[in-house]
Amino acid sequence: MAKSIAFLGRGGQGIVFAANTLSEILFKSGYYVSQLQSYGAEVRGGSVLAYTVFDREPIVNPFIESFTVAVVLHEYGVKRWVRHLENSQLVIVDSELVKTRLENTVEAPLSRKAIEHGVYKVLNMVALGLVLGMGVVEVDERVVEGVLRGRKGFELNYKACRLGRSIGFDIKKHLVKRE
Repeated sequence: MAKSIAFLGRGGQGIVFAANTLSEILFKSGYYVSQLQSYGAEVRGGSVLAYTVFDREPIVNPFIESFTVAVVLHEYGVKRWVRHLENSQLVIVDSELVKTRLENTVEAPLSRKAIEHGVYKVLNMVALGLVLGMGVVEVDERVVEGVLRGRKGFELNYKACRLGRSIGFDIKKHLVKRE
């Protein structure tokens, strides 16, 4: 059964870059992958949605109305895509940047931790690491490192991704305790 991971926020946060990077990691890990994005004409500052659909089998239809996991980095992402988020399995919001809470929402201190660790500039990579740390998909750390190494800003991106993974692992433990 196909899964989907969405990143939502505002233009300039690297939302599309996070989804593209995730898609490459998944592809190099042997998954079939489809990555889509939507953003307004204003690009910088407007709402942005980028998501990846992946499966071990070929993907029949990448156009979906809800997500397995959605990570929201700005209030604009909630406002514009609330219908999709309400129907998603899990919505993780940045506890500092997003005010809206839905029934399926979990808060994460992404921006606060990113500032503390000096990686706020690449908050999108913290979000990517969060998803990987939650275990939504199992990928080899060497694949993650290899994909990030092939992109600009490797050191900072990799540090941010590792931070996100630790936050994701903590959230996963919290969710398991709630069940």
